[in-house]
Amino acid sequence: MSATQAYPNLPPAKPNHNHTHKPDTPVAQFFWRWRMWFESTFVLSMLEPWEKILLLTIFVFFAMLVSVAVLKYLPHHLVFLRRRAMYYLWGPGDLTSAAAGVGGLTGSGMRVEL
Repeated sequence: MSATQAYPNLPPAKPNHNHTHKPDTPVAQFFWRWRMWFESTFVLSMLEPWEKILLLTIFVFFAMLVSVAVLKYLPHHLVFLRRRAMYYLWGPGDLTSAAAGVGGLTGSGMRVEL
């Protein structure tokens, strides 16, 4: 005699794992596989639903902070790095003073003292 026959008034067993069964359609299977991979890789399968929501919300928040920082700060920082590289490669000053250091004269014929 099974447990459901002996006790017909019992609620279904918890936790309910119906979401882990493989779906039938190919598109649903694709998203199901991606979801199972994501949950098992980041160990989300052991968390309760409210913990998953909290953790993913925090992750999305920090991902947005990083992406905004990259979009706003990175262009300026690349210009700074370019200037720093030029300083280390060719020394202080601009290109006219670097050329004057080689020939001793600027484009206007004035002598530059370094």
